[in-house]
Amino acid sequence: MLKNKLFHVAAAGVLTLAAAGNAVAALTPFQQDVATAINNGLAYLTTNGVFNNPSSLGVNGASGIAVEALLEKRPSGNPADPPQGYTGAIAADQALLRSAAEYMLTATSTATYYAYRDGSWMFALSGYALTGGPDKSVLAPANAAVKTIKQTMDALVDRTLANQTAPGYWCYTAANCFDSSTTQYAVAGLNAARVFYQSVKSGDAPYADGVRSGLIDAALAKARNVYVINAATGGDNAGCNVLTATERGHGYHPKNEGYNPSLQQTASGIYIQLFGGADVNTPNVQAYMEWLRNRYRYTDLDSLGNSWPTLSYGYYLWSSFKAMELIRQSGVVVGVGNIGPNDLGTLPAGNAPACVVRESNKDPAVITRPALFGVGGAGIYAAETKGQYFDYAHQLIAMQCANGAFTCTGYPGSWEGGVNASHNGYALLVLQRATGVIISRCDVDGNGIINRADINAIRLGIGQSPGANDVRDANVDGKITIVDVRLCTQQCTNTSCN
Repeated sequence: MLKNKLFHVAAAGVLTLAAAGNAVAALTPFQQDVATAINNGLAYLTTNGVFNNPSSLGVNGASGIAVEALLEKRPSGNPADPPQGYTGAIAADQALLRSAAEYMLTATSTATYYAYRDGSWMFALSGYALTGGPDKSVLAPANAAVKTIKQTMDALVDRTLANQTAPGYWCYTAANCFDSSTTQYAVAGLNAARVFYQSVKSGDAPYADGVRSGLIDAALAKARNVYVINAATGGDNAGCNVLTATERGHGYHPKNEGYNPSLQQTASGIYIQLFGGADVNTPNVQAYMEWLRNRYRYTDLDSLGNSWPTLSYGYYLWSSFKAMELIRQSGVVVGVGNIGPNDLGTLPAGNAPACVVRESNKDPAVITRPALFGVGGAGIYAAETKGQYFDYAHQLIAMQCANGAFTCTGYPGSWEGGVNASHNGYALLVLQRATGVIISRCDVDGNGIINRADINAIRLGIGQSPGANDVRDANVDGKITIVDVRLCTQQCTNTSCN
């Protein structure tokens, strides 16, 4: 049962979710189960001290991923609603976010560069700050060890930029290897930091920083380029080695270091290219999409994850879903004959190009409800759309335990023991359709950038009375006016708001 919410069963078999003071929104049975799974998963992380100051995970743990998941929560349970961020969260969630933020603001000044942590803290702090999370002046005004959000972001960004290797990759703690798993974290964090620096904040702590924003642009373009230069053919499964002449992918390291393309690193290679300025129709993005489509999986990584066919399962799901969701939200039309996100899972295993371990989309009309969520035979999820999201989300809720962790039936494993915070965080982010960038205002289509499409949508809303979390209401005055248009135009991510 969702916290502070009441479920009612309608005659047509559609569930409705009612919240005090809010209009009732219809939820399908699957949306209800996903919403319940998200709340149970967040409760599990809370119970295990992940949001504590200091975090139970330690300084190099996955607290940034957990913070992002809490920011991405939809209080209504409706996946079409915007993330709660900080200002939209209930008091208990706000307290958790403040605690976690204070920990990050304190620990950054004493911890040294570590790609996984620094990347996740950048996207967590960006989302926290840009959705109204309090700064040092509220969190710990008298504690000299606590830095401001801007100071902390500057430190994280500067040391990440300093540790980019000459070709364009990042390594774990220094610029001494060409590792794709650490590169994806550095890139995701820097992209969120770029949004942070390009935002306008009123008050005494502006975030805008054109110099660092420009340096990030250059670093992300360099990272994109190295995934073009080192695009490779092949795969670890002999039955799915080279399937087409035009497919390309990437492994944990470049192929000249002995690594074939893998599911998880080819997926992250797509969004690394997107953050570097590519789009779905860019030739090398298409080549990576083709490699993934030819080897689509959601049950596990089989033999397509380099030497770690089980441990990297959780972040494969998020890296591959994030890449596709960024494309879906971009508004860029997939070119004729090109591969789009909805093509994943449409090739049966035996069809050309044949791959014995390729999986096809699940059919929601014949899928049953996981027992944890109640009684429900084949057809209970028939209202859902066949595709990547249903495949991943159903797979995840089916492995959730009674305590909220996603580590029971069918769980392949992860890099951690104990709380398995990163795996559970990845699961939550997939269920929430998260991309790792949250902007509280102006980003109408939720794609992590503010451009002409957003401005036009705000202009069309002039005169309307927005809801409490309507991102079109930039100055939060309860009205959509020309002032909101002007404020959001100032925040445009692209030159001349293109």
